[in-house]
Amino acid sequence: MNATEQSAATYSDGSIDPILAVRFAIPRPPRRYVERPRLSKRLDQGAELPLTLVSAPAGSGKTALVAAWAAQRAVAGHSTAWLTFEEQDVPAARFWPQVLEILRRQGVVLPGTRDDTAGAHAQMLTELATALSRRTHPVTLVLDGYEIATAADSSDLDFLLRHSDQRLHVVILTRVDPVLPLHRYRLNGTITEVRMADLAFTEDETARLVQLSGISMSSDSIAALTRRTRGWVVGLRFAGMCLEGSDDPDAAVAELAGDNGNIAEYLTAEVLRTQSPEVRSLLLHTSVVDVLQPGLIEELGGPTAGRTLASLAAGNVLVEPLPDLPGWYRYHPFLRDLLRAELAHESPRLRRQLHKKAADWFARQGFLESAVGVASEAEAWRDASAYVVNGLAIGEILLGKDSGGLDRDLRKMPPDLEDPAAGVVRAALALADHDTARCANELERVGASLIPESDRDHTVELAAGIVQTVASCLVDDPRTGMLADRAEQELVRQDREKVAAHPELTLLVQAIKTRCLLYDGEIAQARAALMTAVRAEVPGYESLTATCLGYLALIDACQGALRDADEWAVRSLALAERARLPADGPPPAAEIALARVSIERDDLRAGQEHVRVAMRSYDACDEPVLQAQTAIVQARLLQARGGVDEATAVVAAAADQPGAGAGWPARPLQTEAAMLKIVQGEPDEARRLIEQLVGSDDPVGALVLGHAHLQRRNWAGVAASVSTILAQGNAAPLQATVGARLLEAAHELHRGQPGRARTALTHALRLAEPEELRRPFLDAPASVRQLLATGTELGDQNAWLGSVIEDRHRATAVRNSPALDLPHLEPYIEPLTAKETEVLGHLSELLTTEEIALEMFVSVNTVRTHIRNILRKLAVSRRNEAVRRARALSLIPA
Repeated sequence: MNATEQSAATYSDGSIDPILAVRFAIPRPPRRYVERPRLSKRLDQGAELPLTLVSAPAGSGKTALVAAWAAQRAVAGHSTAWLTFEEQDVPAARFWPQVLEILRRQGVVLPGTRDDTAGAHAQMLTELATALSRRTHPVTLVLDGYEIATAADSSDLDFLLRHSDQRLHVVILTRVDPVLPLHRYRLNGTITEVRMADLAFTEDETARLVQLSGISMSSDSIAALTRRTRGWVVGLRFAGMCLEGSDDPDAAVAELAGDNGNIAEYLTAEVLRTQSPEVRSLLLHTSVVDVLQPGLIEELGGPTAGRTLASLAAGNVLVEPLPDLPGWYRYHPFLRDLLRAELAHESPRLRRQLHKKAADWFARQGFLESAVGVASEAEAWRDASAYVVNGLAIGEILLGKDSGGLDRDLRKMPPDLEDPAAGVVRAALALADHDTARCANELERVGASLIPESDRDHTVELAAGIVQTVASCLVDDPRTGMLADRAEQELVRQDREKVAAHPELTLLVQAIKTRCLLYDGEIAQARAALMTAVRAEVPGYESLTATCLGYLALIDACQGALRDADEWAVRSLALAERARLPADGPPPAAEIALARVSIERDDLRAGQEHVRVAMRSYDACDEPVLQAQTAIVQARLLQARGGVDEATAVVAAAADQPGAGAGWPARPLQTEAAMLKIVQGEPDEARRLIEQLVGSDDPVGALVLGHAHLQRRNWAGVAASVSTILAQGNAAPLQATVGARLLEAAHELHRGQPGRARTALTHALRLAEPEELRRPFLDAPASVRQLLATGTELGDQNAWLGSVIEDRHRATAVRNSPALDLPHLEPYIEPLTAKETEVLGHLSELLTTEEIALEMFVSVNTVRTHIRNILRKLAVSRRNEAVRRARALSLIPA
């Protein structure tokens, strides 16, 4: 029994056995005792059973809890016999006389005298059980501090509990589980257990204790204090003493530790000094990590360490087994603080060796965050960097994955440490901060320090190459594609298992490779790279995977694979939503792909909504490919409502954007501009644009040329264009192939071959039906639309065309009917940021600049900057014009 758990004052006569130092009275609870109804209720329920076991470490509040409960029962007329043993090792010959004495005081009297023979002892137990069973009301006996450690003691008490006809209720308060058949009691439902997890203070109970101490603290600090102490009563009381003398209790909570002051003295006396030298050494050796698990325990403490820790956990030595993880343990934070301080004081060299051993073990098991964390605690930065580089984990830094604190630990690394692996890690951290200059400087230092043909430096070179690839991509370095190819080849040469453990590297390299291929116009190769990237969704990197899925959808939409495009886009959006990605908006590539799919299927309302959502994503304004595709979708919506000139202006504005002068950004824009020239009746200009950029062998360009020849009545040119497209087979986009068949039908009609024209039209319909591709039929030559209008059989067999058949002659003006309810779409390329949209909303409410600054908690100059950007992006000069245009674009509510 310790001073914290018991007050010197007692109830009743407070008598003490002078030989055994046994108290015969209920201790008084501490002055600042917190009532705990949830535990009192459990003890009340336990009073209906033979046995209640309260087993927990020293200072857990066992005595205070049960004493307060006993006092409450006394008020209700229930008496309690209480024995407090100052010494745990009490022989049975002296234990039972004390039990008999305390029960005598409760009116349980045995006849005759007693001797010390075994037969007399057995007879005494029988007579005691009989006397108890004859009582009208049960007797509650509390044994505080008595360790039932032998089979004989266990057998005696078990006999008494089983044969007293439930007239005896024993409450055992102990630091070590008694040697009783607890499993049998549990199976029979005759035991109530209260353990450390139950005795630990909840946040509400901590708050009441703090209030009783007269300390004022925030709810967050209360929660932090509860977590830090794990609800340990002595820890909370000592913490209260520290906080009472603090000017800032909220800040002082973070300073609480178990390696100094009253807490350290208590733990030293009650925990460490009670252990053998071997156990103390084990505790010190295993204290260097926060959580102990099988394998690591033996690595640090030796082959028998696991069994010893299990024994310590059972003995309530502030060693906590982890729920649902057999063989896993952790120390109470205060005990861990003390052990680490003792280890650092006694042997700093051993401390470093143990950190190294633990970190190496974590690295071998693939627990990178733990390995780096332990190494960083010992300031072993070369080791920490080597774990990252040799483990091919550089992608986790570049992609910003930080679920385990890897980024936080590595940022503590000194900037002047000369080590190649450390330099690569610092370069990756700089790139994660978008500091390309600092990244380049670190990579330059790494290159100067590498040793040729070194195995260690080979992995450093690979990691440096990946960092360099990402850096080049960010600054649009023309070498990016070459660097990505080199990184891909180096990954292939690495150990397969190691590469498989870091699929984010393949995802990252393929994403960069895709971007380069798209810029170069290598669509098929870009799609292959994307398929490699998305083959497996990499946990923790949902943002990049969702982006790749969006681009895959966009490519397939442009190629006419509308069903696949729709599926990829839906997967992209679902992944983004499931991962709860930042609120900048959904992946814009996926939304633009869905917009294209909708327009190709003649669902203009859906197309308008998808492009509106895509344009609100800030990412779209940084990416030339997305800018180009967004402009094309806008242009087609404008053209559908008769705004051909406006559509032409949108495409022209997009073509003037940085990065749109070559590759895939340029080609679709140029072909779209050329097609608009056809609509405007300028076939020669359309032909010039196509031949200037892509040549007549490009299927989409060939389709535009075919329409230009059709306007010029150049039937030989039409036939040549059709042949060019059809010769490419499945390599041509479906829209081009279907369009070619429609041109072929027009050519055959011109030649007076209506049967062949119907065959070509039928072929086009069969190609388009699986994808529900309707747009080419809306833009088909007039003679072909006439053929579709008069071909009743064709209409009946192709009901999927829907409104296209219902209104086979629908022209641009008809497509602009009021039923579509399409708002006026203004030329608009660069999306607004979230802050700019917020400012725009305030402008629509007629707030002044100063009022907006107050609403957003920013400076007036910041608001003015946002307003200038809004006016520039919306191509207006006044605030009211910006509001009107934003409403027309559905950027703000009408």
